[in-house]
This record gives sequence, structure tokens and C-alpha cells, in this order.
Amino acid sequence: MFLIQGVVAIGGTGLLSASEPTAFDGGRFFEQQVLPILEQHCFKCHSREHDAEGGLVLDTRAGCSTGGESGPAVKAGDLRNSPVIQAVRHVDPETAMPPKKKLTPMEIALLETWVLLGAPDPRPE
Repeated sequence: MFLIQGVVAIGGTGLLSASEPTAFDGGRFFEQQVLPILEQHCFKCHSREHDAEGGLVLDTRAGCSTGGESGPAVKAGDLRNSPVIQAVRHVDPETAMPPKKKLTPMEIALLETWVLLGAPDPRPE
């Protein structure tokens, strides 16, 4: 099992173990674990094809790092100062995302793990 500050990292084939290959593929983790969460819960309001509320576009790599009106949505390696993490944790009801239903604990843990890993994002610009 691969733990990062108490968060379980999920690999493409399930939980990572010591018997699996030693190289961790952050791009693959993003594509298989993080991108589906963003697609399912975020793109409806935060994408180029929709309103991009608050100017935040999450369907591009640049959009995640540049952010919207409030600045960068993700600060690689920094959970406390990554607005997207604070939003999905529902820390502040005013900025809670998604606004109607909180993500599952596993989805939040995957997003936290992604940020702790440096927010790898293999999408082309």
C-alpha cells in the first residue's frame, strides 16, 4: 500500500503495493483517477464548453494552474492553499464545490493525493 501523509494513492490496477513496478506514473494516476472526478463533478460549470463560472476552467492543464477570478485552483503539493481542495472539503459553505452534494471521501482523498503528488497533468496545452 502506498501512503502519502495518510492518504491512500490508487493505481490503475487498484491499490499500489510494494510488489508493483517502482516507477509511479503521475500522468496515468491523473487520467485514471482524477480526470473522471473532474469530468463527472466539475466540467458542467468549469469548462471551456460551459459557463466557466468564476472564470475557472478545469478541462485544461493551464486552467487548473492559472485558475479563475480567485487565482490558481491548485497549488501543487499544498493542500491547505489549494482552493480546489478547500472547496471539495466544503470548508466554507460559500465556496463549497460541488455546491449541492459533497464528493465521496474517496474522491476527495484522490484529489488530495493528486495535489500532494505535485498535481501531475499530462493533458496537452
